[in-house]
Amino acid sequence: MKKPSKEIVIAVASAAVLTFAFTFNRWKSSQATPSTDSKNPSMQMGGSQNEPVDRVAFLNAVFNKTKPPTEISRILLSPGGSMAVDSSKKALKWAEETQNHALVAVIKYDLFALFREGNETEIARQLIFTAAEYSDNQKISGFLFQQGKILIDKGLAQNSKNMELRNALIIYQSEYLNQPMQFLATLKESLLIDSNNIELNFIHLNLLKKSQQWEKAIKKSQKLVSLQPQNPYWLFETSDIFGNLGDSTNAKIYLNLAVKSQKNQK
Repeated sequence: MKKPSKEIVIAVASAAVLTFAFTFNRWKSSQATPSTDSKNPSMQMGGSQNEPVDRVAFLNAVFNKTKPPTEISRILLSPGGSMAVDSSKKALKWAEETQNHALVAVIKYDLFALFREGNETEIARQLIFTAAEYSDNQKISGFLFQQGKILIDKGLAQNSKNMELRNALIIYQSEYLNQPMQFLATLKESLLIDSNNIELNFIHLNLLKKSQQWEKAIKKSQKLVSLQPQNPYWLFETSDIFGNLGDSTNAKIYLNLAVKSQKNQK
């Protein structure tokens, strides 16, 4: 059978990462509509979640249960600028082998900041999406979000229409800052720049689902289907949303389409 295109594979992978991120998000508001109520704590910045986290606190949180080898600890605690590139790569290899995703993201940031190795946009996104994975640990997620935001700001200063960074910024604003007015403004502006961006539309879909705006979520999922009609993921999403609306007929129709599309992809 016909193999799925590269674009479909990338979209599904991105969808899986974003779904994971939103599953663990700490967005407290039950509505994706801005509010001017200053008494609503979910609309305000501050609190322990947004307090600056230094590198030592981050490392202590990362190694709360499993301690790294002494040599690796020495490398990771080296003052900024004194770390050798070979030492950083050695620490990165250890972090990758132990599947320490938070540490991998930070070391890649170090390699870029100190030695200009790697892609700025990719590293920024890795920091932000990894931070979302660790939303149950404020020290880890906070440090990752802060480092990622540094690169986002630098990248958008050079190109304000960089959609990959704009999408990461929305995650930062919704997951870390917990500021609906900010991320909705960024989302609206981003849709004006590129209304057909797959990742952006998927982020929007998740926000609509999170606030239980099912009618709008249906339209958004159907847009994703129209953008990638051969991608079964969006068909499954649409079926699930119709199910939440209690529309069993359409839920079944899209489920059958999704199953058929998935078989064609194998």
